[in-house]
Amino acid sequence: MDFIKLFNEVIVLAKPATAEGSFAKSMEDKLQDLELDSLDYIMLYMYFGDIYGMSEEQLRSYDVETIKDFKDMLDQHGSKHPESIEDALRGIK
Repeated sequence: MDFIKLFNEVIVLAKPATAEGSFAKSMEDKLQDLELDSLDYIMLYMYFGDIYGMSEEQLRSYDVETIKDFKDMLDQHGSKHPESIEDALRGIK
């Protein structure tokens, strides 16, 4: 599954009116460079928590810098692992 595409789809849900400056282009993009504010992070963690079976508190407890770090954390600690973007988004749209 293309995690960058999934990440950007979730950004559109988390920031429906202002997502443009927040799209990731590579796994090496730093989260802090994506123009996310505190509410955006809450929404992002809520959606990815639902997708990967983790609580928002769990997600916040890990120190991640890049999109790759974020994906690795989800893969390692999540209780669910979607097979496709459609499967990942099915429960949150």
